[in-house]
Amino acid sequence: MQDFLQAIVDIIAVLFGDTPERPRTPKPLPPALPPASPPTPQADPDEPQDASEVSKGEDAVVISHEAEPPREEDGDEFDENPLPAPDDPVLPPIDPDSRPTGPVRPAPEYRARYLWCIDNGHGALTQGKRSPVLSDGRQLLEYEFNRDISARIFAQLDDIGVAYYNVIPEVQVGNFLTERVNRANSVSSALPKLFVSIHGNAGPADSLQDYTDDRVRGIETWYYHGSTRGRNMAAIFQRHLIEETGLVNRHLRSKVTGQFFVLRATRMPAILTENGFYNNRFELPLMLTDGFRQQIADAHVRAIMEIERDGI
Repeated sequence: MQDFLQAIVDIIAVLFGDTPERPRTPKPLPPALPPASPPTPQADPDEPQDASEVSKGEDAVVISHEAEPPREEDGDEFDENPLPAPDDPVLPPIDPDSRPTGPVRPAPEYRARYLWCIDNGHGALTQGKRSPVLSDGRQLLEYEFNRDISARIFAQLDDIGVAYYNVIPEVQVGNFLTERVNRANSVSSALPKLFVSIHGNAGPADSLQDYTDDRVRGIETWYYHGSTRGRNMAAIFQRHLIEETGLVNRHLRSKVTGQFFVLRATRMPAILTENGFYNNRFELPLMLTDGFRQQIADAHVRAIMEIERDGI
């Protein structure tokens, strides 16, 4: 009843121009949100995944193509024509300081034959992709290893005059697989294009802080199954990588299914080099050195220059 009488008083006041001032109770503000924390890298469910190792979290199990069922030498997933297996016993890696560095440089009038799309593997936001921590605190991050080698390659190609395209100059990205492939496929070039993806490898391990089996070591080069030019290209890179470093020759690799996305989706001859195992306790310290990284870069450049000269 009191509310009804107050409403009548308010109406009369409005009619006679005397609107009463009513006390207003302010609405409570919503509670403040906590400050935003930096985003944790998450895999995009719509992003295609490579066939390489998958690892998430500090205690993740590291899974790689080394964890696949053993291949039969006459099976569909085994390279039907691998490089010859070495007859000699496995020798220790060649001392980086004992070999000449740098490619044989062509004459100043050199003319590029191909556009080399150089892909440095992963970005800083890719989960996992890091070695166990050494006793002195050092650790290999694969994205940094890949980019260091790529930068050394670019420096030599600049001096020579070889045409190349840096597929992913950004650092704060993840696998970025679709974008990497799209960039390589769409970059405009009057020269035929070739694609090289540079990586470090990882073998099966219980977690990111555990080493793989000591026998899981060496260098391998992948190509798209059924691509004759891709296989020819892979064989040239694998030969130079083994000659330059002296690491175990794991030969050429290819699969009918589950192939690396960057090999199956690029519209050009494409290879992927795996340059040592960063969770092998013998190869990890080597992969952290400037000398070894320069060897890997030199081997890539020598392979590039052979293909520039002879084709594939």
